[in-house]
Amino acid sequence: MPQNRSYKKKSARSPYLFIALVLVLLTAVLILGTRAMNAWKVYEAEAAVTPAPTPGVRPISVTPDPARVTPPPTAIPTPAPSPTPGLLNSGSQGDEVRRLQVRLQDLGYYRGNIDGDYGTGTKTAVQTFQKINGLDADGIAGQLTQTLLYSDQALPAPGPVDVLANRDTPLLVNAQNPLPDGFEPADLVKVRDVVGNLITYENTGVQAVREAAEALKTMLQDAVNDGYKPWKLREAYRTIADQKRIFNNRVNSYMNENSLTRAQAIARTRQSVADPGASEHHTGLAFDLNVPGESFGETAQYLWLKQHCWDYGFIMRYTDEKSDITGITGEEWHVRYVGLEHSQRMRDLDYCLEEYVEWLKRQ
Repeated sequence: MPQNRSYKKKSARSPYLFIALVLVLLTAVLILGTRAMNAWKVYEAEAAVTPAPTPGVRPISVTPDPARVTPPPTAIPTPAPSPTPGLLNSGSQGDEVRRLQVRLQDLGYYRGNIDGDYGTGTKTAVQTFQKINGLDADGIAGQLTQTLLYSDQALPAPGPVDVLANRDTPLLVNAQNPLPDGFEPADLVKVRDVVGNLITYENTGVQAVREAAEALKTMLQDAVNDGYKPWKLREAYRTIADQKRIFNNRVNSYMNENSLTRAQAIARTRQSVADPGASEHHTGLAFDLNVPGESFGETAQYLWLKQHCWDYGFIMRYTDEKSDITGITGEEWHVRYVGLEHSQRMRDLDYCLEEYVEWLKRQ
């Protein structure tokens, strides 16, 4: 029986315990809710005064995923010339040589005939092209030379030079002052077109600088009027290629006929023939005059020329008296146009051109 009473007491208190628990839970929820509301208010207040961060690029791995990287397109190589240019050299003939000559002519290096024959003129043109374009100047049109020759990077030949541009000092050309390969004077004309029938011509196509040709015409007209005739023109303008041919022919002649070594033959040749690039004929200002069928130094025409050429702007370029300075033995037939002011002053000073140019420098 006592046990039953105790059970009843506990049962009577259980509702109150339940109510207490509910009140505790409500209080806890109320406290937590209040704190949450306060925290939200703080967040809103901070967000109002703190700017939103600017979106940036996310850091990524510096090592790309090979499976997700698209490789760049492969550059298409410039195709090589096809067919590959064949080697062209002295003695070569045919269409490829013609094509070579046309291209060299377009660039100003070649002035010969388009004949498909790889001769001296073509070889010289190739050598000049190689020098101007920084290649080994061997005169052989191999693959490297032809590839550059037919490309847009090929440099043209230097343009014609006004050899009378410097009126203060005449142009000096000799072994110590050679002209470059490809040199060409400006204003070249056929001497025959200017001088006409006052003189006969060994080569009717020979050229000279116009001003010099006109001075020659005036001088010869006065000589003829004085009764000194006939006259013959042997030589005037000469290319460097022509000079090479003349020089080499003379060297070979001395070797064959006089049994000289090549070095001896070259030394002997230089006494009467200028080295290629060192000839006055390259300037278009020099003339070799003669009398048909006679030794010029023994003619009346020579005596007249020696006395009067200075009054027309010409000088006797090479004399025996000055050969130790000029390096050339006397050539009574060779006159050179320098202009009236210089020619008369050189006559009065008795200077050859080398001496005169040095004298001008000292002035």
